[in-house]
Amino acid sequence: MKAKPLIVRNLDVGDVSFDSDLGSWNVTRAIRDCAAGKHAAYPFDVAKVLLRNQAVEVDEAKVKAMVADIARLKDAPPLIFVVERSLARLIDGHHRLRALARLHFKEGAAFLIEEEHADPYRVWFNGERIAPWRRR
Repeated sequence: MKAKPLIVRNLDVGDVSFDSDLGSWNVTRAIRDCAAGKHAAYPFDVAKVLLRNQAVEVDEAKVKAMVADIARLKDAPPLIFVVERSLARLIDGHHRLRALARLHFKEGAAFLIEEEHADPYRVWFNGERIAPWRRR
């Protein structure tokens, strides 16, 4: 049996994606558009967001490096959330979130991509939102 080709939409060569069991997002495009002012930034509660994102795997060495360089962390861009099915999902900034929590920050800043503007950031794999390597 011949393997079916994988057709990926909304992800260019070299783009970074955030993949979860709920869907994949084009983080590269989101960062670019947020930096260009297409989406507003808002404050968020670090502890609440961390509680909802504890299952996301992070590189511990990256988190420790951010904690050790607090000035760089303070100058880092806001995290990025995208709304899907009325829930805000963190697609960029998991390492920064953990560093903020370890440094006892109460609030952070994050861009919010509203649901009605989320389509350009959704990644599709043969018409499905979940990457083949994430399917169970």
